[in-house]
Amino acid sequence: MRASLTVVCSLVLLNACVSSRPDHFYILSALPQGAAEARPASDVQATLKVALPSWADGSEMLLNASAGEVIVLEHERWAAPLADLVRQTLALDIERRRADMTVADREVNRSKAPAIAIVVDVVQMSVHRGEKARIEARWRIHDARTGADTSGGGEFAAALAGEGYGSVAQALSECLGLLADRLVQQLK
Repeated sequence: MRASLTVVCSLVLLNACVSSRPDHFYILSALPQGAAEARPASDVQATLKVALPSWADGSEMLLNASAGEVIVLEHERWAAPLADLVRQTLALDIERRRADMTVADREVNRSKAPAIAIVVDVVQMSVHRGEKARIEARWRIHDARTGADTSGGGEFAAALAGEGYGSVAQALSECLGLLADRLVQQLK
């Protein structure tokens, strides 16, 4: 009895391994991609904090099926926590648009406090397959040099270039690029 139970368990495990689909991993990309990585020393230091809705910050990619319904894609995954990918991508997007600025998630130079604090709250993030990706965000920018506080919000959308899941990552990257454009306008 014990031997046959071991054989059955082994067959079940082997079948699970054979029939499982491979996971695919995706990242977000700073845009424009052709921008030079080498930069001169930055004059302005900024910190960036980004918050995502807790339901959106999982490792699985999510698609919106209809109002209030989300499809969780078990085998289409983010290569890192989505909040980290969004923050890193948005920071690079801002730096590519402002060559005089270094953006980090904490103080870059501990001897000198960052001049600008940027806080972004992603209120909504949706992706409709075959259609578009959309990010709704609110932000607050505090410039310690002038004492100025600026706040704003907006929706940023980008069409999905294809049916593949890589187009979801690309469209969300484009949305973050549009958000970076707006933040840089507010930083001037």
